[in-house]
Amino acid sequence: METLLIVSVLSAAFLHAFWNFQVKDTPNKAMGMAAVMFGHLPLAGIGLFYSGLPSLEAVPYLFASAFLHLGYQVFLLNAYRYGSLTSIYPIARGMAPLLITVISILILDVMLELSQIIGIVLISTTIICFGIKQYRLANAELTGLMLACATGCFIAGYSVVDAIGTRISGSAIAFYGVSTFSSAVLLAIYFQITNPSVLFSFHKEARKTLIYGGTASYLAYVIVLWACLHAPVAIISSLRETSLLFAIILGAVFLKEKITILKIIMIVSILGEIKFSPIVIVMVLQVEMYLTAMEMVYVMM
Repeated sequence: METLLIVSVLSAAFLHAFWNFQVKDTPNKAMGMAAVMFGHLPLAGIGLFYSGLPSLEAVPYLFASAFLHLGYQVFLLNAYRYGSLTSIYPIARGMAPLLITVISILILDVMLELSQIIGIVLISTTIICFGIKQYRLANAELTGLMLACATGCFIAGYSVVDAIGTRISGSAIAFYGVSTFSSAVLLAIYFQITNPSVLFSFHKEARKTLIYGGTASYLAYVIVLWACLHAPVAIISSLRETSLLFAIILGAVFLKEKITILKIIMIVSILGEIKFSPIVIVMVLQVEMYLTAMEMVYVMM
């Protein structure tokens, strides 16, 4: 990929980790999620003013996008109630590239090189195992793990739908602008049913998240959709998962989450592009999880 494309996606990865940090750092997670999502609207409106509306051919994808984003927001919101940023985030984000790759190959007939597929599988598996390891160390409830996995499925769904819709419309700003307003309407309906107070308080209780988190989230995804116009969505999604590095750093600096040796290895592995360390990490984590499972079986006997 071109240098500009790589730098752009890495920037989007940081912005994505940043808004997740904003939500996790908000005492009321519902307020935080609402602030981020509704914080999209000013920028989306400005973008639509200059770009215009997407083509009518993109309408079915806009409908699908709005519901998939709603599912993502709701499941992520609830997942953060059960686990930390450095456990929920890797599981949800790590699943997406794997699912996107399968969809791209089997359904969309996208041709990927074997080396690209191996790279995606290694990165995703490493990130997922890392998240599960963090989750197990925290002795958190299984509910959070299941919610994180469901979140990953929604991420894969909207990533594929949005990539196709963006290519049909020809503009990432136009497509995501309409999708943003549609998602906001659905999210408002969701909160009106489940927690009406959120709609009247988020702009006061989570003002920083509204401004900074909303801006970061909008820009992050517009950049990703723009990148999908120039490269396969599976590759872009995989590169975007470097956001895990930023999530680890933000979690450690601001949320006081511990920096372990495993986290350091993960950072060095991804930043340094060490070929074999992901394999080693995966093997170690899988062995540890197997031993843990055997211990649980032994205790239950």
